[in-house]
Amino acid sequence: MFASLKESGFRPVFANNVFTSVDMNVRIAVHGWLILELSNDSPFWVGIFALVLGTGQLLFSSIAGAIVDRFQRRNVLLVEGIISATVAAGLAVATYNDVAELWWAISIAFLTGCQRAVRFTASNRMVYDLVGPHRLVNGVSLWRVSASPMMIFGSLLIGVIIDWVGLWGAFAFMAASLAIGLPFLLLIQVHGSVDSSSTSLFRQTLEGAQLAVRDPSLRTLFSVSVVMETLGFSFLVMIPVMAKNVLETTGTGLGFLQAGVGTGMLGATLLMAAYGDSVSKAKIIVVCGTGAGVALVAFALSRSLPLSVVLAGAVMGFLNAYDLSLGAMMQLVSPPHLRGRAVSLHSLAISFTALGGFVIGAVGGVVGVPLVMAVSGGGIVANIALRRRAILGLQERSIESHSS
Repeated sequence: MFASLKESGFRPVFANNVFTSVDMNVRIAVHGWLILELSNDSPFWVGIFALVLGTGQLLFSSIAGAIVDRFQRRNVLLVEGIISATVAAGLAVATYNDVAELWWAISIAFLTGCQRAVRFTASNRMVYDLVGPHRLVNGVSLWRVSASPMMIFGSLLIGVIIDWVGLWGAFAFMAASLAIGLPFLLLIQVHGSVDSSSTSLFRQTLEGAQLAVRDPSLRTLFSVSVVMETLGFSFLVMIPVMAKNVLETTGTGLGFLQAGVGTGMLGATLLMAAYGDSVSKAKIIVVCGTGAGVALVAFALSRSLPLSVVLAGAVMGFLNAYDLSLGAMMQLVSPPHLRGRAVSLHSLAISFTALGGFVIGAVGGVVGVPLVMAVSGGGIVANIALRRRAILGLQERSIESHSS
């Protein structure tokens, strides 16, 4: 289960992500809470926030893939981390001085989306550099395990900080955590291969964008992922709405919901770390994708905070196991020199989470967020059923020897 931790270069990456994972779902929840406070509890504006964030990730994903193939992943993550910590600190200052406005809180989401594209692509590609193809699922799973303390205990702490200190304290906590994580990247001495061809960055970006069109395996994985992100992972965007408007709880309740998400992610990730490299990844995609849809319907119907915490964990657990398998398959079916750009397709698909969040927020403002979530869960089940044969027919490329 912990095989990748034997790689000395992997341990600093693990430690870095313990702290920088605050910039993942915790930041979305806190920023979503800020949008609710600035918009008089409007789910529509939370949807707009998600759309702007996803647009940034969508537009920058292909560029991120080319950057990650062209430059050392460690250096890319250092630059991204410095920018991310600075943005969080700026939000802390603005909210402390009560000068935050809705329009620029929405605008910052675009930059956050660009950052997420870079971090996701560079981190996943660097895991391959450090552990190789035979331990890829194990390495990516342990990388996500490192996010669990922040997802669980960090979420609970953030909820308490919101209630006792205010939103500025939550943003300050994020900024400090991001800054603490940066020095660990300097300990990484393993250098992965880079594309040193004379091809321009623009041309490399186009090559990445064309992958999903001309490669049938990547096309299948990308199309499945787009639907899963739009209908499934978008539930993360609406957790602040479910907490505040549907379950009518406080910031502490929001923290419990986020902790439930983190617990589900941890359980699924540990199982994937132990068995993900030996079990058919295609079958995991089918089974866990279906399970996520069913669990999402149940989460949408729940009106009990404790039950919702459990169901949020179940949704995230299934989604995480599915996503780990799909992400690994994207690298394993792609040509070696294009792996960074293959990962960028995964990041590109993730940007559709924002589209789903926007639809849930916009339509949910009229018919109710729970109803839209329930329909989304049914759509996930239908999508997996329709694509089942194509998914199970995927074949991995023969793997070249790995050296660090």
